[in-house]
Amino acid sequence: MEEAVAELQQFLVPDARKDLKSAACMTTAQLTGTPEGLKLLSCRGDILCAVVGLVKDSETYTAKDAMRVLVNMSAEEEGATALLNLDGVEVVGKMVELVKDKEYTHADFACGVLANLSKRREHCQEVWKRVCDGPTKLEGLIHILCQIDYNKKGAKLHLLAPVITNFSQLTHGRRLMLDKEGYVFQRLIPFMEYKESKGRRMSIIATVHNCCFDKEYHPWLLGDEVDLAPRLALPLAGPDTFTLEENESMPPDLQFLPDDKEREQDVEVRKLLLQALMQLCITRSGREVLRNQNLYLILREHHKWEEDRHCIMLNEDLVNLIVRTEEEIGEDDLSSVNVPEDLASKFVAEDAKYLAGGTEDLSTLQEEDTPDK
Repeated sequence: MEEAVAELQQFLVPDARKDLKSAACMTTAQLTGTPEGLKLLSCRGDILCAVVGLVKDSETYTAKDAMRVLVNMSAEEEGATALLNLDGVEVVGKMVELVKDKEYTHADFACGVLANLSKRREHCQEVWKRVCDGPTKLEGLIHILCQIDYNKKGAKLHLLAPVITNFSQLTHGRRLMLDKEGYVFQRLIPFMEYKESKGRRMSIIATVHNCCFDKEYHPWLLGDEVDLAPRLALPLAGPDTFTLEENESMPPDLQFLPDDKEREQDVEVRKLLLQALMQLCITRSGREVLRNQNLYLILREHHKWEEDRHCIMLNEDLVNLIVRTEEEIGEDDLSSVNVPEDLASKFVAEDAKYLAGGTEDLSTLQEEDTPDK
């Protein structure tokens, strides 16, 4: 096989005969479909460099096969490492350039390569550095992502969203997204309700979820500039009936919702939303905001509807923080509480038993359990 691969290189050049170049690129793409082929190509930086040089070939099938090679290689750890270590070709910068090109037909593949390269934490830091060192930077990628019809050749660029999510796992990535002067985070929020792509919507919600772990930004996230809590609660709301007084006690976005309002159907998305709200309740000031916005009402109705045990447990834990008084909670910042190891192990075991269906529901929310306003 090694000899055959060596022969391919002479045809993987822009000025090779079209039919031979196309066949060579297709064969290379087929090699990436086997573990043996992936391993072999991971050791052939010269072949990979040649493939990168064909991603904008005038022959569309050749360009597509070249991108298929890069997508498949980047999906495996060894292949991703090989691509990031290429001599003479900066693959991250090249993919960003292709995403930025409004006329590039295969931009979705380029997004896929970036998503694959950044999915492992050890690689993500390197991809992040190269993006920051390049001309487009994070702000440019988010600007592209937030333009629905950015690509003029039909590429949707949905896979750019998980790239942003991967960056949000890095401290520096979150800090840049949460820059109060950059208006980056606010651009992402409308896509929490984006219905055209489940993957894009879930990735944006995951990004918002990750950003909620930086408690120093909670006052800004919960304040008037962002007003995040109602946006997290809205997908959990349904066509619920509230009294006039109850409706007026909630933020405007949650008042008088239409009869056809549907709750979020994806259980993983609901988990992310509930976890994000839980993070915003880490501090006393955050809990007080959720109490003042009376988000308990939305959580109460969601609890009645929810069937997933993990979501039910998250809902109950969240409500427990909202309905209890601060005197009962006893700590302004829950992240600073040290739980003894024996108790922590006991809580983990109890949660696991509950999630497995081994106990009855730990609590049932009643309408009369309305928290103090």
